[in-house]
Amino acid sequence: MLALRDGIYRAHSWGGALQPIVRFQHAATTRFNDGKADPLGRFWAGTYYEPKDARKADLYSIDCRPDNGNGGQPAVQLKAHNATTANGIAWSPDQRTLYWTDTAQHAIQAWDWEAGSNVMRHHRVFHQFAGKPAGWQPGQPGYGGRPDGAAVDVEGHYWVAMFEGGRLLRIAPTGQVVAEFEVPARCPTMPCFGGADLRTLYLTTGRHKRPAGELQSLPHSGCVLQARVEVAGLPANFFID
Repeated sequence: MLALRDGIYRAHSWGGALQPIVRFQHAATTRFNDGKADPLGRFWAGTYYEPKDARKADLYSIDCRPDNGNGGQPAVQLKAHNATTANGIAWSPDQRTLYWTDTAQHAIQAWDWEAGSNVMRHHRVFHQFAGKPAGWQPGQPGYGGRPDGAAVDVEGHYWVAMFEGGRLLRIAPTGQVVAEFEVPARCPTMPCFGGADLRTLYLTTGRHKRPAGELQSLPHSGCVLQARVEVAGLPANFFID
């Protein structure tokens, strides 16, 4: 499943032909950015407002299940908005909480979620991070990064990659940071859990447009990293149609 600028697509093999699932008429300044399937098999994707000067990013769910009540056609719902850069979509183990991050606003949001009816209620800020100080440059102290991709473990803790912060955080369901892991790259982007016991954590990192000095001092930038963790992650959800 791929969320591209103009819609949601499926490819049956890596590099294979794209099969459109549903088209979107985004403005030239908007594209999809981050997507995952929910525990019931719907596909969710958030958008990215590229000028970053207004909160015009949205979150959609796309339900293609045979029993979606839409006559066999994809059922598309706008679920949230008022963001700039959509990231960090994830669900709690009990399927009662939905998380969504607005990277540009340094904020992780949460809602109470009813899986069957796909209803979101009780919006709140799950965790607010300090913004980037004026004049800050990569490598300087005083900035912990901004929340990017995320995953949830079996204990309900939210693991979030802190872009430009060089760290991965584990946040309790209460919103309290309970663990911090240093990453040998300035820009971690997305964690996920794998392995037979789901206790291998994989983490993607970025290097695009990063300063030459940073890439020299942090040569693992742009690599996929892995580490063993004590608590297993949730298994990946799969899209159902």
